[in-house]
Amino acid sequence: MERWPKLLHGPIELSDCVVQGQVDQDLVVLAATLTAGKRSVGVEVVVNDREVDLIELHPVPEDALAVLRGGFEVTEAPLTPEEFRNQVDAALIAKADRDAWLRERVPRLLELGDRPEPDLPERAVQLRRWLGLPAYEPLPRIPSADPLPLVLPAPPPATGVRLAVALSELDDAIWRRLEVRSDVTLDGLHRILAAAFDRDERRHHRFETAYGGFSADAQSCEGDRLDDEVTLGQVVTSPGHRLVYESESWRHWIRVERLAALPEAPSCLDGERAAPPAECEDPSSYEMLLEALRDPDGEENEALLEELGGHGFDPEWFDKEVVDERLARLNRPPVRG
Repeated sequence: MERWPKLLHGPIELSDCVVQGQVDQDLVVLAATLTAGKRSVGVEVVVNDREVDLIELHPVPEDALAVLRGGFEVTEAPLTPEEFRNQVDAALIAKADRDAWLRERVPRLLELGDRPEPDLPERAVQLRRWLGLPAYEPLPRIPSADPLPLVLPAPPPATGVRLAVALSELDDAIWRRLEVRSDVTLDGLHRILAAAFDRDERRHHRFETAYGGFSADAQSCEGDRLDDEVTLGQVVTSPGHRLVYESESWRHWIRVERLAALPEAPSCLDGERAAPPAECEDPSSYEMLLEALRDPDGEENEALLEELGGHGFDPEWFDKEVVDERLARLNRPPVRG
């Protein structure tokens, strides 16, 4: 790799800006092409938990876009040059402020720590010049714990999406295969999932995606955005993409199996096992219920069955027609126009 000052001279043009992220990871990559005259290079800015972790240039611009693609499940969204500049600026500021705080409070920590890119401050200064960002004088502070929000792509054309949804942390899987519209909001998807798993839709819920968290009350979850302002198609764009859905203390993984024809209404295609009774608040209480059901006449199990909603409960029961009836009773899920 050539030294940076020799790579580009003259006015810089910014193009092909994207952001890449992995589901359930705090690490994202901001990538773009920098062009000066007849020469172009790719710039790769790795952001880890809001802070710039690495800045690299690639003589072949496309190499900057392939950092996370090899063997990883990646969500990618285009950025405008201005969005790219803003996100890079925010991450550079977070890194500079934290380093200033460390130098003031624990000066030896930066010396003792493993620094894979010792010239990061110099590269940050050069990148600021190329992007036309103003110089920044850091403040000795720790940045907020809020993750850097990824810029959401525009809603794609509506299509059908086949989803596999299963409760986490259970030995015997409780799952549903659902078909929904891609333009349903995450708030609308929550209502569909509540019907599919026979839950009260008023329960607290939250989605974790490659673009951050989304919930009904963003103020109660610091850093979240409102789930009625984003569609399913904006956070999962192709088969294999995943997201996490939380309802109270229950976590579910959701995977896009394939795209389909646009359905008139959400439907259940398949599934296994009954959802835990409402009285079971988490996986541990559900496991207690299953243990009690194995010996319902046990001395302590009758009271436990009463407490955990086990009377008349069959954990192996599933009827997709019943699920479809619940889905049919839903009002039309909110969609984003």
